[in-house]
Amino acid sequence: MAAISFLLLILAQVAKRVAAGHPAFVEKYFSRGLYRVTSRIQLAIINPFRFSFYELIIVCLVLFGLYRFYRLIQSVFRKTFKEESIRFGTQVFSLVCVGLFLFQFTWSLNNYRIPLKDQLSLSVQETSVTTLAKTYQALVQSANEARSMLPAVNSSDSKKIRMILDTAWEGYPPLAQKYSVFHSQRVRVKGLYLFSWIQTVSGYSGVYNFFTGEANINIHPPLVTLPHTACHEIAHQMGINMEDEANYAGFLACMNHPDDLFRYSGYLSALTYTGNALYKQSPEVYTEISALISDEIRADQQEIREFWEKNQKKGAAEIADRLNEAYLKSNNQPEGMQSYGRFVDLLIADYLQDQKI
Repeated sequence: MAAISFLLLILAQVAKRVAAGHPAFVEKYFSRGLYRVTSRIQLAIINPFRFSFYELIIVCLVLFGLYRFYRLIQSVFRKTFKEESIRFGTQVFSLVCVGLFLFQFTWSLNNYRIPLKDQLSLSVQETSVTTLAKTYQALVQSANEARSMLPAVNSSDSKKIRMILDTAWEGYPPLAQKYSVFHSQRVRVKGLYLFSWIQTVSGYSGVYNFFTGEANINIHPPLVTLPHTACHEIAHQMGINMEDEANYAGFLACMNHPDDLFRYSGYLSALTYTGNALYKQSPEVYTEISALISDEIRADQQEIREFWEKNQKKGAAEIADRLNEAYLKSNNQPEGMQSYGRFVDLLIADYLQDQKI
C-alpha cells in the first residue's frame, strides 16, 4: 500500500511539472476533457443534497484522528506502541498521497490552463491612475443604480440565504452561450452550517472542495455579500482556479443573474476591490469619487466592516492567511494573497472595452 501511495504522489508531481509549461495541452485534454467528465460525475452525486459533504468529510477525518490517537495511547499500555505508530504513520502517508493525487487530477491542474483573459478576449495591461479612477467611478454609478432597485435587506433572512444557495448558478447559462469556458449545468451551492464560524474567525467567506466538487460558502456575513461569494465558488467548480479569475467570473455571473440582489452584490464586490486599489494610488481621488456613493451602499459597507471587525480573530486570520498564501504560491499563483486583487485588472480591461461596466 505504501509503495502504491508513493507512486501516486510521484505521478501527481510529474503531472504538475508537465502541466506548468503546456497550457494549451492542459486546456484541451484536462480542463475541457477529463475534468469536465469528473466534475459532472461529482455534480450528479452531490447536487440532490442540501447538506455539505465537505463538512461531513471534515467530521469523519477528525473522528478518525481522535480514534487513531486513542489507539496510540492504548498501545503504550499494551506495549505495542511501535507497531501501532508505524501503522498510524503508514495510514496518514497513504491518505496524504491519495489526497494529493486526487487534488491534481480532479481539479488542481486547472491552475495551468489558458488564462481566462485570453478566453474572454480581454486586453489586460498596465493602466494609469486616471483609468483606474474612471473604472471606479463607473462602478459607483452602476452600484448606486443596482442598490436603488433593492428593498431593505435583512441579513438574517434564512429564505433569502436559501434562495442564494439554490439559484446562484442561474447567472452562468447566459455566459455559457457566449463563452465555452463556462457551462450551464445546475450547481447547488452548499452553506456551511457546522463550520461557518471557523471561516468567520479566519476572515474567509467560502471554500471549494475538490474531492466532492462542492462550492461551499460561509453563511454568516451580511446577506449582500453572499451572492458574489457563491458565484465565485461556482467558478472554481467550473475549473476557473485562479482567485482573480474566479472573482471576475463571479462578477460576470452576478451581472447576468435574473435577481437584482445578485447584480448589486457583484457591483458591491467590484466597487470594494477597485476602491481599495485606487485608495493606495491616490487617496484624494478615491475620496472625491467615493462621495458619490449612495447612503444605502454606505450603510451596507458599514455593516460589512462591523461584522468582520467584531467576528474576525487576528490570530486565526494570520494562520489562515499564511496557509492560503503557501497554497496559492505552490499552485501557479505567485502573488499569493495579492492574486485576489488582480480582479481589478480584469475589471479595468472590461471597462476599457466600451467605457462602461
